[in-house]
Amino acid sequence: MQTTYQSLTAFISTPKDVSREREIAKQVVERINLTCKETLGLEMEIISWDQLPPAATKLPKERIQDVLDQYVAKCNIFILILYKRYGTKEEGHSKSNTEREVDIAVDLLKREKKIMFLSYFRKLPPSDDYGPQESRVRALRKRLEKMGIWYKEYETTEEFEHSLLHDLYRTVLSYRLSTTKHKALKCFWQFGFPERITHPILAVIYPTTERIFMGPRDDANVWLNRLGPNVVFEDFKALEKIEKTLRLIGVSDFKLFNTVTIPPDIHLMNRLWMCLPHSTKGIAQIQRYEDRSCFRLIRKQDRTLSYLLWRRSPRGQKYITVRSPLAKYLAEQGSHLNIAGEWNPELSHIVAKDYAILARFRDLKSDVVMVDGFLKDYFLAGLRGLGTWGAAWFIDRKYDHFMRYRPDQDIQMLIEVEYREGRVSDVRDVSAEPQSYFDQENNLATIRKTVKNYHHT
Repeated sequence: MQTTYQSLTAFISTPKDVSREREIAKQVVERINLTCKETLGLEMEIISWDQLPPAATKLPKERIQDVLDQYVAKCNIFILILYKRYGTKEEGHSKSNTEREVDIAVDLLKREKKIMFLSYFRKLPPSDDYGPQESRVRALRKRLEKMGIWYKEYETTEEFEHSLLHDLYRTVLSYRLSTTKHKALKCFWQFGFPERITHPILAVIYPTTERIFMGPRDDANVWLNRLGPNVVFEDFKALEKIEKTLRLIGVSDFKLFNTVTIPPDIHLMNRLWMCLPHSTKGIAQIQRYEDRSCFRLIRKQDRTLSYLLWRRSPRGQKYITVRSPLAKYLAEQGSHLNIAGEWNPELSHIVAKDYAILARFRDLKSDVVMVDGFLKDYFLAGLRGLGTWGAAWFIDRKYDHFMRYRPDQDIQMLIEVEYREGRVSDVRDVSAEPQSYFDQENNLATIRKTVKNYHHT
């Protein structure tokens, strides 16, 4: 039986002064094809200006670029490599060939076509007189920065080869994964791009472990024993899931900040706020959306007593009260576990539940001048750490839920997280459940029945 391979088109856009890099790019693609064709059932086809013959023997030379432009519009991967030149202009065109190719690829990104835009710039020497070609290259870099489009700078051809090989392997793997998942995650991860260049485009803000949970309080040198603040394990697992889903759709321009190191220009970034019972700044940010929010977080000094108020729509309905049953689950099973001394495998053999909010809002109150879209605020608001972990797990595993949302639409979901055997085992959307459901899930008889069934299976 003949094997069918999935084919990807890689378009290489280069002026003449990076001819060596163009040949390296072709060799890299050939190397990846040797590895991925049989193992992944996928191969790449290369298109570039120096190898494409005219479509007909009498086709005028100046029309070859028109054919190339058609290939750009259909490509899966657009590889841009620049140094000092920005290409030559054909008769009847105000832009160079390379510039026309870039414009088509950028337009595809704006229309949210699934295209991977990989751009590489050889490091330019310092100069007071750039010349018209180099000036246009520098202007393009600024343009890509404003749009949040990824690029890398390199000094040697060896460095370029290493970067491209790594980036193309990652790109091929992401294409081989579920196309549905890629599309669904793109529906969820939506970012606005401000006029003022800012990095990162997304700030992920997580709370650090509080001092009270870090050993003897009389240890004055506690911070000298650490390179950075501790992170709760559940938050760490959530961060792993967030990074995984962002990189899957080609987003690398994000950075992690703890609640103490929030940058002063945070208002120029899209923001993701984690574990709100431990984040006063995250709770303050929610207040920007009081007129559109379906939820309120009631924070108590004893964090185990914090709870959520939830309603199905921002207007016209009464709130229901949602409390976490996690403490009751732990107490019910704690008497049967050996909790003295170090961690042991038995401690993972428990079942537990928690609740969380998963939300996305457009920041309509921002006065930042935007190039595209609105800045977004994301909230992964678990009542306890398990809920935050589960919210990130939901993004990674229940991604099909996001297909129904438009890019400019707010997202607000109440989710229930179940933990078994040391991991999140399931997460459900319970946004439509009535008050009686949450009262029952917090009832000790229900919890004991769930624990009993778990330990007897």
